[in-house]
Amino acid sequence: MLDPDSLRAFVAVAELEHFVRAADRLGIAQSVVSKRLKRLEDQIGTRLIERGKRNKVALTRSGELFLPEARNGIAALDRTEWLGRQFGRGAAGPIRIGYVFSAIMSSVLPDLIRLLRRCLPEIEVQPVSFETPEQISAVHEGKIDIGIIRPRPTYPEGVFARTIHEEGVVVALAPDHPLARLPALRAHDIAAHRIIVPQFHEEVGLIDIIRGIAKTAGSPLPPIQRTSDFITAAGLAASGVGIAIAPKSLARLDLQNLLFRDIVDHEARLALVLIVRTDIPPAIGEALSWLPTAD
Repeated sequence: MLDPDSLRAFVAVAELEHFVRAADRLGIAQSVVSKRLKRLEDQIGTRLIERGKRNKVALTRSGELFLPEARNGIAALDRTEWLGRQFGRGAAGPIRIGYVFSAIMSSVLPDLIRLLRRCLPEIEVQPVSFETPEQISAVHEGKIDIGIIRPRPTYPEGVFARTIHEEGVVVALAPDHPLARLPALRAHDIAAHRIIVPQFHEEVGLIDIIRGIAKTAGSPLPPIQRTSDFITAAGLAASGVGIAIAPKSLARLDLQNLLFRDIVDHEARLALVLIVRTDIPPAIGEALSWLPTAD
């Protein structure tokens, strides 16, 4: 295998046409330059430099042909070394991001990807959609680097969480639903109808908002139909199966046969939380520090 130091010595001598000046550029003794050049010539089996008087040198034909290859080899080695350092800092290579659906509708995920690509141009962003509990486990186990989830009361040791987005909620319903004739809804209007909950196995988060609506209305918890995600919930609401409580950003879907109504007597907000391991690579942590925190 060719020695990188020998390649550098050859390129310096070839470009400066002088052993002393080449030694000065490299910060080594002239004798070291000569030894490295000789070692390179021995390795490839041909003379690269014609030695002249007073250290004046010229390239042989082989040297002229070999020079661009030597330059390319050094550049490749330099980039390989640089990338290795960047990999260690988290400034290059893949960044795996988990997210819940609302992270797209609220622009949180696109904004995060844009920020990471601006701060870390050598990275490859790999987003994947899955639910909050699985994301927490995946971040904790190092299977993904970043998660965008619904908040939880506690997180595993070694996982850092920060709220990065909050928004109000709306009621999604079909145009022929009895509540569609009302320009805005109150808690007692909602509590009398079946509510589609797009968090299938969740007992915190959106279900807490529905409990709060029932409390404001002074009513028992309304009938609940659970589903896996907001898109399915929106589709069921549009078909008239029930009504869905959803983040306001869901209205951006502009789905046919789906209306949205505000709740005027119950203030509720849904948050998105960014989670990472506390030992996240420094370059990623530095980039994420530019991400605004929700007020």
